[in-house]
Amino acid sequence: MMQKIRTVGFYTKGFLYIVLGILTFLAALNLGGKIANKNGVITFLQDQIFGKILLAIIGLGILAYAVWRFFKAYKVLKKKDDKTKYFLSIDFFIRGIIYGSFAVSILYKVFNISSNDVSKETMVSKVLHIENGEYIIYALAIIVLFSALNQFYIVYQKSYLKHIEQSKNIESFSFLEKSGKFGIGSRGVSFLIFAWFIYKAASTKNPGKIKGTQEMFSYLHSLSFGDILMAIMALGFISYGIFQYFYARYSSY
Repeated sequence: MMQKIRTVGFYTKGFLYIVLGILTFLAALNLGGKIANKNGVITFLQDQIFGKILLAIIGLGILAYAVWRFFKAYKVLKKKDDKTKYFLSIDFFIRGIIYGSFAVSILYKVFNISSNDVSKETMVSKVLHIENGEYIIYALAIIVLFSALNQFYIVYQKSYLKHIEQSKNIESFSFLEKSGKFGIGSRGVSFLIFAWFIYKAASTKNPGKIKGTQEMFSYLHSLSFGDILMAIMALGFISYGIFQYFYARYSSY
């Protein structure tokens, strides 16, 4: 049962990354599309034919991914004997909360229920109003920076292949390896940019400096050769989405 929930979750997550990447790639080439984030993808899907049905499927799929992460947070504490199990469990649990909240927000749209979502700027503003609150934001920037470096380390060590079945049983193993490398590496670059945004918010005590995926793409677009940079990053997100499909199919982790 849990394996089916896991598979649905990874497929749904991969689908969202692919749609996000396609929309942004088309925007980079001026072929339509738009610079979007995950919420932008949800709005795009909602506007399609049978959008509510599609959103319900997506919402349940993301909820399945959150359930799997909560399950992993529990399982890793039961099976692993080394000290890293606590860090892994916390990581899985936090991901479960993030994706669970995202799933609930999607399902709210399906049933036309208004939600009182608190923006990133509002949360950061509250923290900055605390005495020495900027140091909390600095700490968050460091955490995101280490997350970025961890993505690059995963690519370097090829540890993203650790839980994949033997390559001889997978005809498209080479494509799986390349999609994982490009996709996870692109995520690392995006995390670096997010860490910079958070650092700027702390150093200027300006919560408006906190940005998300949409602003990250816009930032790339503003640089020299911005269209190319944005297109490459968009392809990286598509690649990461494709890797989620392979990971769901050939791994049980």
